[in-house]
Amino acid sequence: VDMGRKLLLASLVLFIQTDDGSSKLLRLVVATVVSALYAAALALAKPFKRDDDLYLACTANLLLACSFVSGTVIQLCESDEEMCKALVGFESARGASEFVIALTAAMLIATLLVVVFRTVSAVRAPTIRLVSSGRPPVLELSPECHFHGFIS
Repeated sequence: VDMGRKLLLASLVLFIQTDDGSSKLLRLVVATVVSALYAAALALAKPFKRDDDLYLACTANLLLACSFVSGTVIQLCESDEEMCKALVGFESARGASEFVIALTAAMLIATLLVVVFRTVSAVRAPTIRLVSSGRPPVLELSPECHFHGFIS
């Protein structure tokens, strides 16, 4: 599923409005919808065993969707400055571009802060770790089991 999403966003979107698609919004809208739907499916399905992997994947897809929305704002402001002022609130495409750059920097800083916070909290949390792998043991119980024993 993830490979299909990557193929769709990287190559198949280019086949939408091949004559003048780079100046239209349809490609960005399709990419935004695909990214948002994938992020929602990812959050609901929880395909990763570790929560850290799920958080990282959801954050990456959220940032990707924000990037596509930012591209839509820039595309709107480049096409018509009056529409930019009416719909987005910026005087020119330069103002919209500066806002997108600031937003991207803020998203990057927020992501780095979350990663640092998660790393520090994971290092400080006491856990039992296996000598062979250095990871905590998998202690999941199947529904028919009622007790679990761990012998070290």
